[in-house]
Amino acid sequence: MAAEEGTVAPPSGQPPRQVVLISAGASHSVALLSGNVVCSWGRGEDGQLGHGNAEDRLLPTIVSVLSDQNIVSVTCGADHTTAYSEFGSQVYSWGWGDFGRLGHGNSSDVFSPQPVKALQHMKIKQIACGDSHCLAVTMDGEVQSWGRNQNGQLGLGTTEDSLVPQKIEAFKGISVKMVAAGAEHTAAVTDDGELYGWGWGRYGNLGLGDRRDRLVPEKVSTADSLKMAMVACGWRHTITVSSSGALYTYGWSKYGQLGHGDFEDHLIPHQLKALSSFCISQIAGGWRHTMALTSDGKLYGWGWNKFGQVGVGDNVDHCSPVHVKFPDEQKVIKISCGWRHTLAISERNNVFSWGRGTSGQLGHGDSIDRNIPKLIEALSADGFNCQQIESSNEIALTGKVWVSPSERYAIVPDETIVGQRSPVRASGSDANVPENDVKRIRF
Repeated sequence: MAAEEGTVAPPSGQPPRQVVLISAGASHSVALLSGNVVCSWGRGEDGQLGHGNAEDRLLPTIVSVLSDQNIVSVTCGADHTTAYSEFGSQVYSWGWGDFGRLGHGNSSDVFSPQPVKALQHMKIKQIACGDSHCLAVTMDGEVQSWGRNQNGQLGLGTTEDSLVPQKIEAFKGISVKMVAAGAEHTAAVTDDGELYGWGWGRYGNLGLGDRRDRLVPEKVSTADSLKMAMVACGWRHTITVSSSGALYTYGWSKYGQLGHGDFEDHLIPHQLKALSSFCISQIAGGWRHTMALTSDGKLYGWGWNKFGQVGVGDNVDHCSPVHVKFPDEQKVIKISCGWRHTLAISERNNVFSWGRGTSGQLGHGDSIDRNIPKLIEALSADGFNCQQIESSNEIALTGKVWVSPSERYAIVPDETIVGQRSPVRASGSDANVPENDVKRIRF
């Protein structure tokens, strides 16, 4: 349990901290500061903040248990979080544990960062977290996967969940550069620029030209044998960038999240013509929205925008890219999409957030939605410059806060009743989620 809290400033004589990495989950956010400091904020119901309890945090709070672990990366899943430490090459995970998504060999929730023992001493270059599954790419280009696997998203050739990381044997002899995880699908780019997809494919989100699931990684055929440089996944769609900086999207597009000016699904990678004159440097996918960053620091967003998560000053869905504007035309250098909110870092070491704020995931000290980027003062050079961040000084975790299943679990409702706040059990099947898919509603 959290014992006491206090404001923590950088050690005397050291330069001010700044945010170097950001990651957004379903309703929480995490940042890595210089000095290997991790802070988190937003929804804490399942322990995803790592502060030893189930409390929400409206402002960034240092995860003190990781302060001496030399953390070099952080990644949010929907309701869980991972971090990688260079001390002993150790992966940590915490939060909602159902289906083994934490990799600890069980399905228990964890409210404080715990090491993933199966990955100890593995040198990891990247971790990707989806809704209920995770993957890690080693420095040798091998891929480990764990968590939920009802549609084959682990790439292990089965539909059995895995409570601990397992190597994807299908990549034997193939060096993987990076992976991306959606709700129940996964994508990868190899060092040779080949694109792969596997898992749930009902909307064409695997890019394989059909709507079938795949239990093992399968190579995506692209026009002119394009080489890909990066890939990202939304909940049911996929975004990829070629080696020349061209942007491609495919999969589900009911809310315009593919950006092609319509709401039609695409079963294979389709170039986004509206941004064809730009070189894309970063991409991110939310639940139903997409963000793309150009090499000259301009940010574009499109897709579902009910809570303002696209960041363009309205709450209307956009099926084509729209320029997201920042104060003083600051250039953006890093982005991350949560389910319904978005984070960005500017070249001036400022951190911005927008979209859904109901659990404090925007980090502004309130629970207000915002439809344009707002400076997170606690983390920004133009604010408090990371000088006044609370720390959860955790002594021991004696137990977890129990929440009744009736309050936590529900079948995701049919699209006709999206926006309902209380858990419901939808009647009949929902074409937008795999059959018998149990999730909690988060609005």
